[in-house]
Amino acid sequence: MRDVRVVIGALAVLVLISTGMLFGMVQQAVALPSGSSGTMTFGVMDSRISYGIPSYDNLQVQDADLSMLLSTDASCIAAHIGYAPWLSRPVDSSSISLVNNVIGQIKGAGKCLVMADASSESYRTSPIPWAQFKTAWVQRVATLARLYHPNYYVVVKELRWYGPMISDAATNPQVLSASQWVALTAALVAAVHAVSPNTKVGVSVDANSLSSPQYQSLYTRYLLGVSHLRGLSFIGFDIYETSDQTATQSYLAQHGSGGKDVWISEAWSSPTPGTSADAGSDAQWMSQIYQFGTQIHAKFLIPFYTDLFSSYTWDTNPTDIAANYANRQPVFYTYQSLAQLHGTPQPGLSTYAASQVAMGAVAREGRPQA
Repeated sequence: MRDVRVVIGALAVLVLISTGMLFGMVQQAVALPSGSSGTMTFGVMDSRISYGIPSYDNLQVQDADLSMLLSTDASCIAAHIGYAPWLSRPVDSSSISLVNNVIGQIKGAGKCLVMADASSESYRTSPIPWAQFKTAWVQRVATLARLYHPNYYVVVKELRWYGPMISDAATNPQVLSASQWVALTAALVAAVHAVSPNTKVGVSVDANSLSSPQYQSLYTRYLLGVSHLRGLSFIGFDIYETSDQTATQSYLAQHGSGGKDVWISEAWSSPTPGTSADAGSDAQWMSQIYQFGTQIHAKFLIPFYTDLFSSYTWDTNPTDIAANYANRQPVFYTYQSLAQLHGTPQPGLSTYAASQVAMGAVAREGRPQA
C-alpha cells in the first residue's frame, strides 16, 4: 500500500494464451535458487473483504475470489479488514456477516489467517485527534482479534498512510514521534495477546519511506524501537519497486531485524498496476521477488494485487466479476509453482467456532488512498 497507489480500475483485456505457451512462460519465469525448498510461507491477499465493501462485491463475487485464492496453494490468506462496519450506527450487519463467512471458509479450508490493520474509511471523511485515534486503534485491534483469532496480525501498517485520518497530524509533533509510535505498537501487541494469546503480532512499513529524506529518520527509529518489543514476532516490508528492495536490503544490512522474522508483507511489480501488457513481466517479477525474499531471509511473501492472478479487466457487474475469477494469468501459475515447490505449510487455527459464520452481502470500496 502506498499513498499514491491507485485502486485497480478498468484495465485492458489480456489476450488468451495457449496452454503450451503458458506452461513455457511459467517454466522460464520460475528460475529458483537451488536447495530452497520450504524456505518461505506464501500468502495471498483477499481484496474483496479488505478496506471498504461495495454492494457489487456480493457473496457470489467473494466466493469466486476465495476459490481462486485457494487454488494458488498458498498456505495463508491475508485480509485487511476495515473497521467501518463496526463503527456504523446501526452496525453494518450485512458486511460483518460477509467477513464472518469468508473467514469461516478460510479457516474451514485449513488455511492460516493473516489480518492487517485497515483502520476505518470513516476516519478519512471525519478525522479524529491523535490521542483519540490511538485509543480507538487499540480498541479496534482488540475487537477484531477477539472475533477472529488470526494466526498473524499486522497491527501497524505504513505509518504515514494513517496521516489523513488524524485531524491534528499537521500540527501535533507527537504524530511524527518514533517513541509515540513504539509505545502505541506495544499497547497494540498487548491488546491482541490479551484476547488471542496464540496470535503472532507484527508491523509493516512502506519500504520507500526508508530512503525518503522526509521519513527515513522516523521509520528507522521506529523499526529499531519495535525490534526490541517483547511479544512482537515479525517486521514486514511493503515492496513495489526496485528501489524499495534496495532500501529494505540496506536497512537490514545496517540494522538487522532484532531477531524478529522478516516479511515481505505486501508486494507487486508496480504501485500502479497496468494493463494486459504486464502479463508476462508480472510473471517474471513474481519469480524475482521470491528470489529477493530468499536473499533477505524473508519468512513470508504476500503479493497484494491478487485480482491480477485472474484478469487485467474488471468492472462493477457481480456476474462478470465472478466470471473473471475463473481465468488464470501467467503470474498465477508462477506463484502457484513457487508455493507448491518452496512453501512452508502453516496450519490454520481451530478456535473460530462454526456458529460464528453467517452468510451475508459482501463488498469492498477500493483501496483507500492518502
